[in-house]
Amino acid sequence: MQAITALPPWAQILIMVPLLTICLISAVTDFQQRKVFNKVTYPGVIVGLVAHTLAFGLSGLGGGLLAALTVLVVGILILPFGWLGGGDIKLFAVIGAFVGFSGLYEVIFYATLIGLLMGLTLSVANGYIVEMFRKMFRVLRSLLLSVTSRTNLTESLEPDERAYLPFAIPIFFGVLLSTTDAYLDWPLWLEGLRLWIQETV
Repeated sequence: MQAITALPPWAQILIMVPLLTICLISAVTDFQQRKVFNKVTYPGVIVGLVAHTLAFGLSGLGGGLLAALTVLVVGILILPFGWLGGGDIKLFAVIGAFVGFSGLYEVIFYATLIGLLMGLTLSVANGYIVEMFRKMFRVLRSLLLSVTSRTNLTESLEPDERAYLPFAIPIFFGVLLSTTDAYLDWPLWLEGLRLWIQETV
C-alpha cells in the first residue's frame, strides 16, 4: 500500500474509508449469513474505480480495471476447486479496483496467512481436523478393500459444515494489515516473507 500512503490525505481517505467499510460489511454478512452480497460488491467495484481514477488519474482507472478483471478471470478458473466462494472472488475484485495490483498482492498475502491460521485454529477447536484424518483413513481402508476383495467403495469424504471458513473475515483483516503496514512498518521478517513470495510468484 505504499503507493496509497504517498497520496495526499484526501486521496488516502477517498480510497481507504470506503474500501474498509465494504470489506467490514462483507465480513459481518459472511460470518452471520455465509454470504458476501452482490449489492455490496458490484457497487463496490464502481466506487473503487472512481476513487482510483480520482486519486491517480486515467492510469488509476486502467490499473484498477485491469486488476479487477484479472481477479475475476482467475477466480472463475479456480472456483470449481472450492478454495474460494464467488463472493470472496468478487470482494477481491473490489479491492483490485480500489488499490490496483500492487496493493492487491499485499492483501492476498495477508488474507491467505490469516485464513490459514484461522482455519487451522477453528479446525482444532471444533474437532474437524481429527475427524478429517479419521475419514481419510476410512476412505483409504475402504479403497484398499475394494481393490483387494472387489467390493464397492463405501466411504467418501463428504462435506462437513465445520470446514466452512468465512473468508471475508481474513480478507478484511488483510486489507487492514496491509494498510497499517504502510504506516507502522510491520516486523521485517513478515515484510520480507511477503516480498519474497511476491517476487517468486
